Amino acid sequence: ALVAAEAGLKVALLTSAKVATQCNSYWAQGGIIYKANDDAPHLLASDIYRAGAGLSEAPAVDALTHRGPGLVEDLLLDAAGVNANVPFDRDAAGNLSLCLEASHNRARILHWKDATGKAITEHIVPAAAAHPNVTLKTGVTATDLALAHDTENPQDQRVAGVHTLLDAGDGHEPVTYTAPHVVLATGGAGSLYEHTSNPSAARGEGLGMAIRAGAETKNLEYFQFHPTTLYVPGEARFLLTEALRGEGAILRDASGRAFARDYHEDGELAPRDVVARMITAEMAAQGADCMYLDISHRDSAWLKERFPTIDAHASGLGFDIGSDPLPVVPASHYHCGGITTGVDGKTSLPGLLAAGEVSCTGLHGGNRLASTSLLEGLVWGDAAARTAAEERDAAEAFLARPTVTLSSGSLGSDEALRLAEIHAVDTEGLLAEIQGIMWEDVGVVRRTEDLERAKHRLAELRWLADELVHRSPAPLDPEMASLRNAATAASAIAEAAAKNMVSAGAHYVEDGVAAEAEEVEKARPFQA
Repeated sequence: ALVAAEAGLKVALLTSAKVATQCNSYWAQGGIIYKANDDAPHLLASDIYRAGAGLSEAPAVDALTHRGPGLVEDLLLDAAGVNANVPFDRDAAGNLSLCLEASHNRARILHWKDATGKAITEHIVPAAAAHPNVTLKTGVTATDLALAHDTENPQDQRVAGVHTLLDAGDGHEPVTYTAPHVVLATGGAGSLYEHTSNPSAARGEGLGMAIRAGAETKNLEYFQFHPTTLYVPGEARFLLTEALRGEGAILRDASGRAFARDYHEDGELAPRDVVARMITAEMAAQGADCMYLDISHRDSAWLKERFPTIDAHASGLGFDIGSDPLPVVPASHYHCGGITTGVDGKTSLPGLLAAGEVSCTGLHGGNRLASTSLLEGLVWGDAAARTAAEERDAAEAFLARPTVTLSSGSLGSDEALRLAEIHAVDTEGLLAEIQGIMWEDVGVVRRTEDLERAKHRLAELRWLADELVHRSPAPLDPEMASLRNAATAASAIAEAAAKNMVSAGAHYVEDGVAAEAEEVEKARPFQA
């Protein structure tokens, strides 16, 4: 938004949240990639390829490794105050404090304690909102992309806005926002799973809308599970950042045995998919509900200063991170797939741009490297803004044609035909069924029979959600719209997973085909 606004574009920044900082990025604990003193693009690229099971795409890797550090300086370390000046942690000499995280060959991660996402969003969102060319609107739930087409040439169409439901206090009012370009930056889909580190709103909303509009997608089957979320029965899973293992935390079973190096030479610092599976394997072998993450060998006072958010949450549940091993289980964390997006932010639909987790740039391949997500959002947010500025005139000329019309979207039905029990539909129950299927059958370890069963049932639930929306009284209930997006996204993910029997990265199919040896070799880390 800031880059587009600085280029002279008028920007409407829409969010369904009541407070704009409440987004996926806000909850990022670990950090954002910057650069070590002896770093270079090829050194970071080697880590990305390795973590991505050799499936990461070169154009995206090159874009991030070459442009990323400069954009961190321009947009997040802007002492002049035009953009954001995020107070990342510094050492006693005032230098930026860089930490090491799993699968990185150097300490190159900027952080603010253990709440980096919070620090970034709380600085960059106000900077954007204060810009005279940016209008920030909260309480706006998007339901559909608005498609414009030329009546004289129906094949000539583009995305020209978004249909929404505006929270009017005593209900929701349908509002359509039109624009030459729409940038989807709606975050991930972790809450399609029963166990997740994501906020509840991360249901694949943008992905669902894009799929219904006909946008191309790719790599949907690659869903990363964070290895370590705090396990307390009856409590929501709480992320225990990768940085804990970067600082030396050890995985142990209930007897205290360290087991990570039994599975991988890098132990706790192996790629996330490997660590998630080793924990799952130990749980299954021992019939245990969880494993344990132990960093009690580090100085307690230092730990509590370095990880204050984790310390506060853990202590509230009766744990002392300085002395107690923390019970952990894997949980859905990051979607490596999404809307097919080029290095310029463009999707397959003219007028639709994407950035962040909703997109699939090819950067992450089969599995995401720690702390790449915030940087990817920065790099592709900048790219999308520049593309929108460069193509503004052509887009406006298309929309100005007298023969162009706009789709109406799905805002509910004014007709008498509707389901008899429409008001009694249990949207929470249907979402819970989706989440259960995704966790059991499209989870950390997958099997062909389970994937086929999930594909068919989720397709049925997608059809049902579509029917509920089409037969709902106007204006549409936001929860109904959200359910449809969730069902659309979950069905597409399961279908992609069932089609791909090659087991690689975060898509681990127990009875599938192992990735080719050359892909493994391609993923080998750079040796300095």
